[in-house]
Amino acid sequence: MEFQDLIDSIPGISMVRHASGPVLDVVNDSRNVRSGACFVCRRGLQVDGHLHVDEAIKRGAVAVVAERPIDVPARIGLAIANDGRRGLAAIARRFWGEPDQQLGVVGVTGTDGKTTTSRLIAWMLGAYVDGVGELTTVNARTGGTELSRQGRLTTPEAPVIARLLQAMVEAGDEWAVLEVASHALELARVDGFAFNRAVMTNVTHDHLDLHGSLEGYRSAKRQLLQLLDAAPVDSHGKAAVLNADDPVVMGFADGLTSAVLTFGQISPADVQVHMVDATETGLLLAGSSPWGPWEGEVPIVGRWVPANVAAAVACVGSVEGRITLAVDRLATFPPVEGRMEAVSCGQPFSVIIDHAHTPAALSMCLEGLRESTSGRLLVVFGSAGDQDSSKRPLLGFQVARFADVAVIANEDPRTERPDDIARAVMSGVGKTSAIFEIIHDRVEAITRVVEMAVPGDTVLLAGKGHERTIEFSEDVQPWNEREVAESLLQSLGYRSDV
Repeated sequence: MEFQDLIDSIPGISMVRHASGPVLDVVNDSRNVRSGACFVCRRGLQVDGHLHVDEAIKRGAVAVVAERPIDVPARIGLAIANDGRRGLAAIARRFWGEPDQQLGVVGVTGTDGKTTTSRLIAWMLGAYVDGVGELTTVNARTGGTELSRQGRLTTPEAPVIARLLQAMVEAGDEWAVLEVASHALELARVDGFAFNRAVMTNVTHDHLDLHGSLEGYRSAKRQLLQLLDAAPVDSHGKAAVLNADDPVVMGFADGLTSAVLTFGQISPADVQVHMVDATETGLLLAGSSPWGPWEGEVPIVGRWVPANVAAAVACVGSVEGRITLAVDRLATFPPVEGRMEAVSCGQPFSVIIDHAHTPAALSMCLEGLRESTSGRLLVVFGSAGDQDSSKRPLLGFQVARFADVAVIANEDPRTERPDDIARAVMSGVGKTSAIFEIIHDRVEAITRVVEMAVPGDTVLLAGKGHERTIEFSEDVQPWNEREVAESLLQSLGYRSDV
């Protein structure tokens, strides 16, 4: 694509000089530049991309889009964007043929439950359509093929999203389900993308380091609904799917021009859900909907699962106008890695891995395990460094409410001192009968609680879930919570029958 065609008529971008050759790629990381790329640089949260223009040109960039005037060789195309983030999204969408308008696109956001809800929607929608692409915290899929998931961003940068959506189109997918984090909304990673469904699980407390306040965080979440309203009407239709049990979420319905469907367990909703039965391995759920009553078994556990399933029923029902096959398919839903994931090596106590790292998610996780545990509840948890520090006392408070033994360990300390993080967590504990310890080394922390556990106890390893690294200031170390837990259990003589 010619540079002129790539940026022509995009609001806020003005041409300075044409490129000497066609644009073959769009990137915003100079390390990923290849010959023929257009490098879009902007001032980031930690790095100023303008400082890496020379590197991008050396690697073969033929054009640069910057947020301010810069000096580049005469052969290099140049344009200026008023907002580099929004410019990047618009350029990426255009370069990859605006694939979001060739698919039905579901966006799922919220503080908790985004990943499970996204995967439930994709799985249930697959009962009716041949291809459903996915991009979540834990997976990426096009044309039924799992792809390597790079990095730890829940929602990657716009070029990655646009490229993946185009791959879905080429693979024959009819719908795409995207997990959309508040960072992605605040930082314009999905700016201008056309969404046909916007699903809001809940909005509580997280990422105030970026958003500055609860109001700022809520405003970021609301942007997904604004993108829904702004999207053109096509054959896939448009609807917002909102949690009727969350007053913040329901407040977002005011002023929406798109259709609204609600789901809930407590408040009256379009899709109502209640738990019929529960076992150690799954739930039997039932409810009502505009498409008739429904009942289904789902092989996952957790207090938030009914709401996640209800959100998926509402979303899929709004697409298909029916839900029976989708609900029937719940019985074969594959577990989501790092979400209430059981580790079994024949030990006489439970070991559960969960990604819960917000006060609300940790509270629901702990409350559910407290009810199902006959013995003690032992917890390893922490809080990530260089992120929302205001939630740390709240995490300590929630653990103190339910746990018998708690060990505060490294999650991702990054540039912060682990002692400072642990003290902030402890500041919220208050008076409690629970035993609290601080063991920064996560292997040692897990070893401590596993060695303490006796028959009837439950061990919860919270915060890391599916993640494959622990980030420190000096390096990034490989990590696999499940492998660590299994290794420790095996070292104690436990062996799985499988």
